[in-house]
Amino acid sequence: MKNQSYHRHRTRIQESQDLDFHELRDRTVNALNNLGRQKFSAEPGGYSLENWVRGVGVLLDEFEEKAGKGNLPQDYRARRQELSRLVSGPVPLASIDEEIAGLRESVAAMKSRMAAESGKVATKISELKAERIRCSTELDAERARAASAAGAQKTDSFFGRLLGRKRSPSDDHDAKARELEARQSDLSEELLAQQKLLKDIDLRSPGSPFAKEWGDLEAAQARLEGLENERTERADLVSERAEVTASIADAISRIPYDGAGPA
Repeated sequence: MKNQSYHRHRTRIQESQDLDFHELRDRTVNALNNLGRQKFSAEPGGYSLENWVRGVGVLLDEFEEKAGKGNLPQDYRARRQELSRLVSGPVPLASIDEEIAGLRESVAAMKSRMAAESGKVATKISELKAERIRCSTELDAERARAASAAGAQKTDSFFGRLLGRKRSPSDDHDAKARELEARQSDLSEELLAQQKLLKDIDLRSPGSPFAKEWGDLEAAQARLEGLENERTERADLVSERAEVTASIADAISRIPYDGAGPA
């Protein structure tokens, strides 16, 4: 009877030890898988690679302490060393930084050229508006002079006929007024054309005379955005972290347990 009781007690201890290790192993594997997908914050002081390395280190140290570091297989130790090598050295970013810098300069130059072209058109529009105002003011004055001359002509018509005068001052003012009216019309047409051109530039219309330039700029901006995202992933070791944590998790999940500790 005593032997049976002793064996039942040993069995319960064995089952408890097995359960504890299985829970530890599953919990560590799940945590590693979550950490492998962890995203970092771009905000100053946010969650970073340094925080991630520290968190993984604490997790694995706890696992090794509870599982028995000396009992862990070589496969696990090799993969943890791989993690250490991954995060110990600087991330090579020189080539992508150089390309990003070049694209930023190119985008800035294209924007500057487009802004200059838009500025020229805007200046032309302002000049046309000012000239049209001057033309309108002069036209009003010329019409007033023509009306005044026409009034004076009525009192002077008798003497004009005696002297054989064929052209009156009002005729000259009327001719000048017609010239100003024609100029005002031309200015309005040119102003509308320049305003349409400015709209085409600003709206990046397919019919814009700068459609190719806008296309080049948008392509460069899209490439730049892609490179900046790629740089972030490289700096954060996105694919490498996912790979190495999955590798360690796989090694841990395959550790057998013989009751005394990992086999």
